[in-house]
Amino acid sequence: MFKNLFFLIFIWILIPSQAISQEIQEVVVLEKKLTSLSGWSNNQSISSIDEKELKDLDAQHPKQIFRRSPGIWISRGSGQEHLTAIRSPVLTGPGACGSFLVLEDGIPVRPTGFCNVNGLFETFFEMASNIETIRGPASARYGANAMHGVINILSKPINSENMIYANLGPNNYKNFKIRAGNKQDWSFGGSLVNNDGFRDQSGYDQQKVKMQSNFSIASWNASMRATFTNLNQETAGYVNGLNSYKNESFSNQNFNPDAYRDAKSQRISLILTKEINNSINSITPYIRNNDMKFFQHFLPGTPLEENNHISAGVIFQSITNFKNFNFIRGLQVDLAKVELTETQKNVLTNSSAFNNATRPQGKHYDYEVDSFVYAIFAGIEEYYVNENLNLFADARAEFIEYDYANNMISGNTREDGSKCGFGGCYYNRPSDRKDDYNELSARIGASTNYDDINFFTQISLGFRPPQINEAYRLQKKQNVTDLDSEKLTMFELGSRYKSDYVNGSISFYKSKKKNSIFRDSQNFIVDNGKTDHKGIELSLNFDVSSNNLLIANITYGDHKYDFETDTSMREKIRIGNKIDTAPKLMANLIWNTNLNDNSSISIEIEHMSSYFTDAANLHEYEGHTLYHARYNKKISDDFKLYLRVDNIFDKRYAERADFNAFGGDRYFPGLPREFYLGLEYTL
Repeated sequence: MFKNLFFLIFIWILIPSQAISQEIQEVVVLEKKLTSLSGWSNNQSISSIDEKELKDLDAQHPKQIFRRSPGIWISRGSGQEHLTAIRSPVLTGPGACGSFLVLEDGIPVRPTGFCNVNGLFETFFEMASNIETIRGPASARYGANAMHGVINILSKPINSENMIYANLGPNNYKNFKIRAGNKQDWSFGGSLVNNDGFRDQSGYDQQKVKMQSNFSIASWNASMRATFTNLNQETAGYVNGLNSYKNESFSNQNFNPDAYRDAKSQRISLILTKEINNSINSITPYIRNNDMKFFQHFLPGTPLEENNHISAGVIFQSITNFKNFNFIRGLQVDLAKVELTETQKNVLTNSSAFNNATRPQGKHYDYEVDSFVYAIFAGIEEYYVNENLNLFADARAEFIEYDYANNMISGNTREDGSKCGFGGCYYNRPSDRKDDYNELSARIGASTNYDDINFFTQISLGFRPPQINEAYRLQKKQNVTDLDSEKLTMFELGSRYKSDYVNGSISFYKSKKKNSIFRDSQNFIVDNGKTDHKGIELSLNFDVSSNNLLIANITYGDHKYDFETDTSMREKIRIGNKIDTAPKLMANLIWNTNLNDNSSISIEIEHMSSYFTDAANLHEYEGHTLYHARYNKKISDDFKLYLRVDNIFDKRYAERADFNAFGGDRYFPGLPREFYLGLEYTL
């Protein structure tokens, strides 16, 4: 493996001197190309939420932000929990975690293979300058897990205004945010949040801190960033029963009062940049750490999972401006040490005879995994065939190694080695082993460069390696998984239009995913799933008048299974079945009105169509339409007031609906009507 790494480093150094013409222009490259998705390429399937909109929203949960972007659904769970869909259904269970890559300032929040399906709560989205999303595969640049898409949280720059924010809402909700610094070489951001939750014993406390500093090291410009987060959450699970979310008193109850999630994360990065003639070069070392305790209330025996990791890496990048194109090349190395234990505190006595016998008291898993990832990538941008047509292309080679060590007795025994009834314990621990995944990903496309209307098309390949929990957290009689990486190939085309009054975009995509990972009828984790995805995304901004703006984001998606099997949840998947938790239509309409120079009002409509809640397409959620409003008032140059009403008509709806063969219809109830008052003061 190290031999391959040294070879790639040699090639990375050699390329610019021997493979490319030396004809150059004056370099016109901004540092944002190193941290921002919009600086990457000509991909027009990039959406962003700017700082003003983020500040007006003052979102308590990522769902409130991403409902304003086409092709994206962040499904709200309990507290800060969530699931993600980007040009996909909401993914759950094996094959879900790690299908979307979460970045902060262009750096992955977690190491490859050790994903967090709720990864956005580890970012500082509450005080971001911009939140960007690539819809569709981006592995050609960002590598593993950028299969269905990428989310990037951009920090406020150091020269941002110093401010104090405060927000009050129902259920004892309150937040306090501060932004301070000298606007030259240091800044501090902090957020404190408390929420008792609208369901019984479902509150959370969350604290986040970000520190930034700019300085010089020799002839290099340096930017250091440190992010620290802490979440203490009391968790509420599903409510069970057909349409149970419509019963207010029932949906406010918490049937898992002992459930909780405690999570801490720390990340430090240093971005070193230097312009040399026609190039900008960067070296970005980073260190990450996190610890999480998670009470698995949804499993018989309610075991406690404790996981943690420490990781470090470095990204080398160089962007060179030539006469007819820009050339990007880079190298990334990432090393991580991951630990996980699962322990059941008490003897299980209140479930079925099978569960009582096969889910023993004591430890179920205790393992460590050392991961080693290295990759080389290169890309050509803005290669002009003529004045109005340019080509772009990217490729990446990535090598991933897991070194797994089991700290318990291998097999499906109890912690002390004794056997369970019914043929063995439910939990199975493989013996020590190593697994390698060598992946290539690529992208190629073209776009036009006219004044008013432009077109683009591209084909891209994304991949997702098996996550550590899928490879080594086995059950029943499965001793080895031997999983391959999931692969998704997408073709897309689109157009973007801009005039004095209207600007917007439309995108069409079609993709196929193979080696999709799921749990089969024997409860084995396997990778022989296939799915098809296609859709249309429309984004439109229309200046109706000087004081009125209409914004529309509309998504149509058609997601189907392309294989047949029976699953561990007793579902019969057949070719052509709709994938569950995949609404065909999602829409977000916003009307912004300036009442005068100092005040404005915004009305928002959020629509989600019906969707199937099981893979066999036998059960369905009816969908919903919600209405929201916010009022902004400028009291003085330094003082602003915000009033927001969510779910104006107090609609009873489900944030997410599901059907489980063992428990029937179940739902995460949606929030009732809520009022929030916000204050902002500029220092």
